[in-house]
Amino acid sequence: MSEGGGSSVGKFAAGAPAAPSIQPLPRSSSEYRMGGAGSKPAEQASQAASPPQAQAEGESKCPVRRKQAAQGDTCPVRYKNPNVYNVYGEKLDPSNLMPATAQQLPSPGQDKPLSTDRVVSGIAKGGTDNTWVYPSPQMFYNSLVRKGKGEEVKADDVNAMVAIHNNMNEKTWKEVLFWEKFHCKECEDPRLLRFEGRPDDLSPLARVRMLMGRPEPFDRHDWVVDRCGTEVRYIIDYYHDDALPVDQALPKQFDFASNTQILLEVRPALDSLTAAYDRLRLLMGAKPEAPEGWPAPLPAPPPSSTKPMPPSKDWNKAQKTFMDKLNTVAVRCKDRIEQLKKCQDQVDCERKTMAKDVCVGEVPAPSA
Repeated sequence: MSEGGGSSVGKFAAGAPAAPSIQPLPRSSSEYRMGGAGSKPAEQASQAASPPQAQAEGESKCPVRRKQAAQGDTCPVRYKNPNVYNVYGEKLDPSNLMPATAQQLPSPGQDKPLSTDRVVSGIAKGGTDNTWVYPSPQMFYNSLVRKGKGEEVKADDVNAMVAIHNNMNEKTWKEVLFWEKFHCKECEDPRLLRFEGRPDDLSPLARVRMLMGRPEPFDRHDWVVDRCGTEVRYIIDYYHDDALPVDQALPKQFDFASNTQILLEVRPALDSLTAAYDRLRLLMGAKPEAPEGWPAPLPAPPPSSTKPMPPSKDWNKAQKTFMDKLNTVAVRCKDRIEQLKKCQDQVDCERKTMAKDVCVGEVPAPSA
């Protein structure tokens, strides 16, 4: 699907803190993503997520269209997408959702323990009545390790990366909602259905910018929004700009004015005439408007995330014993672990899983 044509851009200055110094990841990486170990391609603060007040009658040019309640009902039924996706873009069975506890275990070679606490986002999740949940620092680090980036990152840097990641996603969603205001009549509750990191695929707009001498984006995401039954794809390009100011402190999740040296280019992909019309009318000066009560408030506003993450501590004795064995297993069973990752079918995977388990069982427990 192509993009092309004129583009109206939503930009935010956001970026890495001065200490610790965090440079944006290479373009071949998509570490800045909502899922981390859980986003491919996730809290609303009190000042940004408190339910807006209902709008006075006749105050807006764009009234919210609400479904009429059937006789005897006390409230209208809100549309809900029948599909639910995880941060990997995989469709889930809503009746059998299980927490990804394995993603919270430390990775081999990790120098310090990381928090396993997860933060609720301010981004409405398609197919549910809830919001996306961001990965914990441990899940985020595990994601880096899976992508071969773990050796470049120290545990002390992960908290800063997670803070920037969460802040950037909230800014991205705010820009998506700016575009969605064009369609407030047809949908009062747009939701992020799924997303995908595409760091190696330059968007047409990014190519045009590069021909004009501008820098290459360090990452790209495609977000699919559920517009009350219509799936709408958005393209987000992420740029780093050293010339922009940068805050000394880490950005808070809902600090939309934070300076982190990251610019966002957010726009609907040209997958339909509607998307093309939206981009054209914004280019011509039209301003999307929506009533004060749009989008529909969540049933229960999520708590604010304002407390800074505690600094990483050293392993305690029990953790050190566990990590010693984990590191030994990673070295001795490396070949069998790699073979398991490449298994072809169920029988092959079961056979290679057994071979890996035998290897792990042969590793002696560390002496106390």
